[in-house]
Amino acid sequence: MVQTIILFAIISVVVPIIGSFLSLLLKKLPTVRDFFSVSTIAVSAIMSILIFGTYKGETTYLLNWMNWGDNKSGIFLDSLSVLMVLIVSILSMLIAFFSIEYMKEDKHKARYWFFMQMFVGGMLLLVLAHDMVFLFLGWEIVGLCSCFLIGHYFMKKGEAGEKPAKSGIKALIMTGIGDVGLLAFLAWIYYENKKLGLSNPLLIDTTTPLGGTYPIVMSILLLLAPITKSAQFPLQSWLSAGDTVDIDAMQGPTTVSALIHAATMVKAGVYLVARFSPIWDNEFFYIVLMIIAGVSCVAAAFGALVTTDLKRVLAYSTISQLSYMFLAFTIREDHGTGLIPGQMHLLSHSIFKALLFLSAGAIIHSIAEERDMKKMGGLKKDLPWVYGFMMVGVLGLIGIPIITNGGYSKEMIITAAYEAAAIDGASMHWFTFIVGILVAFLTTLYAARMFLMIFHGKNRGARVHKPKYIMRIVLAILAVLVVATGFIIEGPASNFFSGDTGYSLIHVVLVPFLCAIGAIILGLGLAYLFYGKGQTEVGFVEKINVFKALRTFVANGFYIDHLYNLVFVKPVFWIGQKLSFFKTGKINWNMIFGSVVAIFIVVATLLVVMV
Repeated sequence: MVQTIILFAIISVVVPIIGSFLSLLLKKLPTVRDFFSVSTIAVSAIMSILIFGTYKGETTYLLNWMNWGDNKSGIFLDSLSVLMVLIVSILSMLIAFFSIEYMKEDKHKARYWFFMQMFVGGMLLLVLAHDMVFLFLGWEIVGLCSCFLIGHYFMKKGEAGEKPAKSGIKALIMTGIGDVGLLAFLAWIYYENKKLGLSNPLLIDTTTPLGGTYPIVMSILLLLAPITKSAQFPLQSWLSAGDTVDIDAMQGPTTVSALIHAATMVKAGVYLVARFSPIWDNEFFYIVLMIIAGVSCVAAAFGALVTTDLKRVLAYSTISQLSYMFLAFTIREDHGTGLIPGQMHLLSHSIFKALLFLSAGAIIHSIAEERDMKKMGGLKKDLPWVYGFMMVGVLGLIGIPIITNGGYSKEMIITAAYEAAAIDGASMHWFTFIVGILVAFLTTLYAARMFLMIFHGKNRGARVHKPKYIMRIVLAILAVLVVATGFIIEGPASNFFSGDTGYSLIHVVLVPFLCAIGAIILGLGLAYLFYGKGQTEVGFVEKINVFKALRTFVANGFYIDHLYNLVFVKPVFWIGQKLSFFKTGKINWNMIFGSVVAIFIVVATLLVVMV
């Protein structure tokens, strides 16, 4: 007998996936199609609330009719998956509702709604998977849908269509690196568990640690997945490249950006580490993750401080905040366990980043798709309601204590790092603590810079038309959630994971709290000094060659794409051109060679599985 809560979970996954295909049949009824597409995602949101309301502990269900050799797929509900289902479905529903107005004039909404619903269904499958087959299937659905959604405007003429097309392909290829690593890791786990005689070798069992004969190699393979999906250095450029490159995920509609950054895609990498954290205890994995996350956290914050593209500021911000979560997951000592703080920041970031991206979408929509902050200014008078809502999102991003969810969750991470280093003696987490304080300062500086450049000073030529009420309703709901969820983070939300029953509005440890507050005050002060009167540039940067060179370096995306183009892209194209003589017109030798290689891989894989 299938439990009711499992039925809710299955419905939440299946409805948007089926709805994506049904919406194609409603092409000639655009209004019906739009509201139908939103309603399928709304069903998932309702199911997520019912799941949360009826959840009483870990629940599993195996689909005995769905076998993959020795492996059986199923649904798994624990505190982490319940949290993720809530985040994914509710935020996706709000973003979809926002899309009704934002995408009103788009001529290709049928394609948009298909991939939007499939995206949500794939992400829900990923977070509810009880086995690594379902997990990988959801992982791939999310990656494929992101490619088409990022490249949504590929039908436009000229550069306006070429950039989105290249950006979608770029996202698919770069995240594909992590897909290969994850697939190899899963194959290795299957092989190791088969040797142990386990009946369901790809089952995700949070009580049974994973292991293997070459843990360092396995750790590297596993690391590739979250680093690429969550856009960590040096594989971050698919999500946010430099202003001079301009080939990245920001080429898609702003609603897609909100969905990718807040509810799906980049959160998949964070979820993967959180899911495997109790069962993959290799020290090498967490040390390397800490270093990569630390570098990404600081580098992305500097990227947000330099770029003048509104959406790219938020994209760099996402990379930096995801790094915060990864840093939290590397804290594994007794007093400073970072798993719950990391999950709480996942919750708070999802909400305030959805608010920020949709606020940016409302601004861009209001000023004829302009994204350059240098051409904005003074919009406080024309868009007072966006001004207020975006201020709430900015305060959440900065981490203002007590009044925003970001203030609670960020403080939990910094405190966990401090306690791990000072109390537990894990000296490497002084690195985590210092990075956390430094990035708290940089976050405040770039967030306040963005806000002041957009809304303060004089209007620098932007012509404004005010959007209708759908956008305002969604932004208002998110603004309320940014404030309201803060009051439950250190009480009910944390207790949902830990099993405790106590409640404290905020847990203050004096040293990290004062350091964080000091960083915020310093950041706000400098931001007002540099940009408080509507300035778009900092004068001394232009006068000092070192600062000017550093700004150019960051504005070019740290020249990461230039390096990849030189080392990988150009050689591949050169080899392709040299091999093109194999095509004679009568026999395509490339196809024959490719078929032979494919047959060899299939035969080798079957032999490994059978043995």
